[in-house]
Amino acid sequence: MKMVYRILSFIVPLIMICTRPVLPGTAHAGKPPAIQAGAVVLMEAATGKVLYAKNAHKILPPASTTKIMTAILAIEEGDLRDKVWVGPRAARERGSSMHLRRGESRTLEELLYGLMLPSGNDAAVAIAEHIAGTEWGFAQMMTEKAKRIGLKNTGFQNASGLSAYGHYSTAYDLAVLTRYALQNRVFARIVRTKVKTVPGPGKGSTRRLRNNNRLLWEYQYATGVKTGYTSSAGSCLVASATKKGKTLISVILRSPQRFTGAVKLFEYGFAQP
Repeated sequence: MKMVYRILSFIVPLIMICTRPVLPGTAHAGKPPAIQAGAVVLMEAATGKVLYAKNAHKILPPASTTKIMTAILAIEEGDLRDKVWVGPRAARERGSSMHLRRGESRTLEELLYGLMLPSGNDAAVAIAEHIAGTEWGFAQMMTEKAKRIGLKNTGFQNASGLSAYGHYSTAYDLAVLTRYALQNRVFARIVRTKVKTVPGPGKGSTRRLRNNNRLLWEYQYATGVKTGYTSSAGSCLVASATKKGKTLISVILRSPQRFTGAVKLFEYGFAQP
């Protein structure tokens, strides 16, 4: 009988430890969080290992997460010091804007901040025309680049992400693209910038560019990358975060909870062994 009591005295505390409830908001390595979205991927940046996926290869419109490819291609093909003339088509491009004016000249680096922080479609067109002569020519370069880095379900029709037939990607492809792009120091520096002041069109004037990615303010480990929205794509987010030397990439497409969902994914990922 004494032996039974001794066994129970060991087993009961062990059971209590194992079944102790997890406090709200505490990361743990258990079941991944439920994210309301059309597609989701959580990937380790160092290895490319997928930690969680939902409809990872479903073809969807990427909205302005397209600009990840626009930016990395421009960085690789251009010179940050290049003077870029803003043409009439760029100046009148619809949608989100850094408010470029026809005839003004900006450096490629300044346009990249306008592209990735306030998601300027005008900056996207100006960059595309500078690098390839036309936006369509640049879109073809984007598609070819996608193939070269192993994106199997991605095609581009423009540099901004405005909805167009034949303009598509997947959550998995966007994660792979972001993993590639973050290896570039210039790209990584731009996408983690909260606010950037660049010259304006008039003498002595300035533009204050604010990053649309709320995670940079609300999640201490956030390091980028790009938001997106169109009526057909819904709300999208490609995000990165680094904690204790470990970098994760989350992609959430067509979701009403892109920011809160990304935080939940990161906390789940960082808790993995």
